[in-house]
Amino acid sequence: MDGDIDDLDRLVDEMLVYTRLERGSPELTFQAVDLSALVDQVIGELAPLRSSVRVERGACVLADDGSTVVEAEPHYLRRALSNLITNAMRHAETRVQVSFVIDAERAQLAVDDDGPGVPEEAWEKVFAPFLRLDDSRTRASGGHGLGLSIVRRISYWHGGRSQIGHSELGGARFSLVWPRKQPGQ
Repeated sequence: MDGDIDDLDRLVDEMLVYTRLERGSPELTFQAVDLSALVDQVIGELAPLRSSVRVERGACVLADDGSTVVEAEPHYLRRALSNLITNAMRHAETRVQVSFVIDAERAQLAVDDDGPGVPEEAWEKVFAPFLRLDDSRTRASGGHGLGLSIVRRISYWHGGRSQIGHSELGGARFSLVWPRKQPGQ
């Protein structure tokens, strides 16, 4: 029963976040965020949750000045990264890799896995709320079908976009791209 209560609690949280992001302009307070530290922190929190999957940091390209600082809403950026890593861990065989690239104009955060990947014809569909591509998934396999929808909305409110592609690890690559400096900041 405790597991069911926890699952319901996560579903309600996901629905509230999704609704907040979907219904209009959410209250965003953009701040300087150390992307390197955020990646390390989220990996440290999530990696132990599935010991059969190695979650690691991949190649990271720093800005020309050596900085890893970007402007973002810290709570929502953390949520997007957590959703991407959790999703990758759920589908990975043995490995998830998190990397980023920062240049003068943009920041890009990418999460790769070595799972089965996503067929190209379903690339846009995976961002639809409550969608699960694999009919065999059950409640026990986790997820509510809102995680990637939330990621897409977070990237939108950051003036960016979310993308999916093929990973060099063999599975899927999900990435967020947004302006390194937010207008008016």
